[in-house]
Amino acid sequence: MATIDAFFSWTEHIFIHLAILLRKITTGAEVASLADSNWETKFKSSLDISDPKTKVLFDNLIEIRRQHRNFIAHGAFGKRGEAFSFHSGIGAVPVLLPHHRGKQRFALTSNETYEDPAALKVIQDFLEHLWSGARAPARLYLQRSSLPLILTMATDGTYQRAMQSVEDMQELVDHLSREWDRAANMDW
Repeated sequence: MATIDAFFSWTEHIFIHLAILLRKITTGAEVASLADSNWETKFKSSLDISDPKTKVLFDNLIEIRRQHRNFIAHGAFGKRGEAFSFHSGIGAVPVLLPHHRGKQRFALTSNETYEDPAALKVIQDFLEHLWSGARAPARLYLQRSSLPLILTMATDGTYQRAMQSVEDMQELVDHLSREWDRAANMDW
């Protein structure tokens, strides 16, 4: 559960940063608005769900979020959603409080949920997809450097140009790292 919870928290952060690098948001107001939005909106701000692979991963992650993270985080007691027991002539039967919307308030059975290894496999597949293709250069900036994002570089197209290739992003990361080192050393 901790891994799944950490993953969704991390993605909320990374989607905002990726949207900046992709020049989909360029102002502080847009960053604040996206930060206030839900996970699905943040996902869609940086990934195109019209791509079939992205859509499948999105749907699988939504299901994991619904079944694991949201349900457990909002007070479920049992791994499968057992909230309390109904006592009958056959003994105690776990009663579920379905976490999806609908008319049914209580249930004695539930839909199958992702097992932890399957959920972790979906997360692993998503991470490989996240850092592939046109988003691959972003990994250098967001995970391999300790550089902050600078909104004026989103506005003026600097990040957009660097996102053209891993080599272009590496050049930008190296340049900015040298500039930060020079500033830290007061080497003007």
